[in-house]
Amino acid sequence: MSTAQSERSRRTPEPGASRDARGPDRAAAAGLAGSPEPDALGRRLGRHGGSDPGEPQSPASWPPGDEPSRRRRGSWSWSWRTVAVVVVVVTTMTGAIVLRGYLPQSPRVVVYGDSLMVEAQEDFRAAADQAGAHAILMKMWSGTAPCNWLGDVPTTIRDFQPTVAVIAFSGNRSECMSGRDFLGGYRADVTAMVDQLVAGGVEVRLVEAPPRAGEDVDATGRTPLDQVWARIAAATPHVSVIRAGQAVSDHGRFSATLPCDPGEPCGPDGRVVVRAPDGVHLCPHPDVSSGVCTVYSGGARRYGLAIAHGLFG
Repeated sequence: MSTAQSERSRRTPEPGASRDARGPDRAAAAGLAGSPEPDALGRRLGRHGGSDPGEPQSPASWPPGDEPSRRRRGSWSWSWRTVAVVVVVVTTMTGAIVLRGYLPQSPRVVVYGDSLMVEAQEDFRAAADQAGAHAILMKMWSGTAPCNWLGDVPTTIRDFQPTVAVIAFSGNRSECMSGRDFLGGYRADVTAMVDQLVAGGVEVRLVEAPPRAGEDVDATGRTPLDQVWARIAAATPHVSVIRAGQAVSDHGRFSATLPCDPGEPCGPDGRVVVRAPDGVHLCPHPDVSSGVCTVYSGGARRYGLAIAHGLFG
């Protein structure tokens, strides 16, 4: 049973047909400031788990709260009705709850991100679970930018009480970025998210994305957006950067293929495709009609595992 947690939220006005929630790129979204305008391939890659931000793309499962109420009859005991209800809930919500207890020292992780995080979430979830993260709240949607999620942060701090937040955006220009300077807008919005999270006692990890085809990088392999993350982290306590983009690039530079890892499906040249044909996403051969990545995605695996390793060590 997966220990990752997802949030169910109210549906936003943006129309869209429901899709198979069992696909590998499921995403959960909540609290968007208006309907985002996803990029074209983002619609195909990130939406097969649910049609809209606000339509759940994986089973809803909030972490357990207080112990179930018990009735006092001379001493604390559970009534047979309480036991019966608990048994019914446990047996009918298979896959939607976590039976294992939450240790006080266990991290409570909230993840904000766009389509790259959507693609990589299954590998991230698996690695996070192995690392002992028993509560993970995924808040991501293809085509979104930090400004889509800024208003959600206070509610998440209050309701989910995260101990660490992952912020992973690769540079979409959603509607809330209209008319704004790209780097300046991203810096302002992520700084605002970070300030709220840190004030709430949350550690923050900013994630570098792999460079897009033709995108400039500096001598350290950082894109202009990566450099923004570095400046924010340098100026703010309890904030650091995960250089996950390096795992899906050639020393920080775009590459459509990388040398195979052991056990990967390899080409005759000993390399595996890690980037989509658009030079932005990770799925090497997306199914345009269904939006499902129908083949192994070495890029998604590398990105998801790099984020988890950077977060948990």
